[in-house]
Order: sequence, then C-alpha cells, then structure tokens
Amino acid sequence: MFSYTAIDFETANAFSPCSLGLAKVVDNEVIEVKNWLIKPSCFPYFHYYAQKIHGIHKEDVENEPTFDILWEEIKPYIENTMVIAHNASFDINVLRKTLHHYGIAKPRNSHYLCTYVLSRQVWADSKKFSLDFLCRQENIQLNHHHSDSDAEACARLFLKEVQYLNVEDFAQLKSVTKRRYNKI
Repeated sequence: MFSYTAIDFETANAFSPCSLGLAKVVDNEVIEVKNWLIKPSCFPYFHYYAQKIHGIHKEDVENEPTFDILWEEIKPYIENTMVIAHNASFDINVLRKTLHHYGIAKPRNSHYLCTYVLSRQVWADSKKFSLDFLCRQENIQLNHHHSDSDAEACARLFLKEVQYLNVEDFAQLKSVTKRRYNKI
C-alpha cells in the first residue's frame, strides 16, 4: 500500500509561490486535499505569463500569509513522507528555494519522486507526458493550474502508474523502476 503527499505549486515568478495544493494519500486512498493562497516573497510583482497560466493576481494574495507563516501547517504533510509531484524538479526547487529564502530547515526524512518521469516508463509509447494529457488519457478529473486540483490529479495518476507497474509499495517500485528516491 502507498501513503504519500502529492504537491503542486503555482508561482508569481520563477520560484516564488502564490499557491500550494496538496493531496494526502493513505493506503492508496486520497483522504485529504488542501489549498493555500500565499503572499509571495516577490510581492507585489507577478510575472504576466504566470498570471495568464494560473489566473492568480496580486489582489488575490495581498492579504494572505507568507510561506513562512504557513510552514508550520504545511510541514506535517511533507516531513517524514514521500512527496510526489508531476515535474517534481520544478515543485521541489520551489520548495527548497522558498525554505532557504525564509531560513527554514528542510523537512526531515522526506524524499520525492516524479510522476512525469515515471509516466515515461509506464506509457513509453505515449506522444505526451504532460499532466493534462495523462489525466485525459487515464480519465482523471483535472482543473489544470489550480494547485489543489493538480495535486489531487497527480496523486491519482501515481496510483494508476503503480497499478500498471503491478507494484504494492515503494520498495517494490524502486526495484522495478531502478530509480532512487531523492531527498528534499
């Protein structure tokens, strides 16, 4: 059985989060989906293209807490667990850079893996590996670029991937895929 947290960040610029969504999975069941709007560290700056993608504007977050204020609420979902993201290099870098910016220690005993990388192994003949494409292919509901929906879709996509690989836990997954789990 798999237990993990899937995450997705939306950003105001390259690495300053304005939204975080997560989906908590316990024993292969999505048990909780959460979303936070975040006042980004680059406030009031928002890159035009970022706003165009996710639709979050500075007016939406001007009265929201900054990441350092939210961290104590977010940390239990990320520490001591496997964290999953689609294109994890982006989301994990946002997390790392934000933690560093605020002088917050990295979460302990946390590793991550990427559903994008895994999808290239599972559906090697697919013409695309984007979250929206794979969700359509696998009949997973998605309201793309809404961080809670992206996180939940990622959580469900991972469950499809491990089902296709016919593995029942992270040890088996590591053995079958020959991939190591990176620390956050």
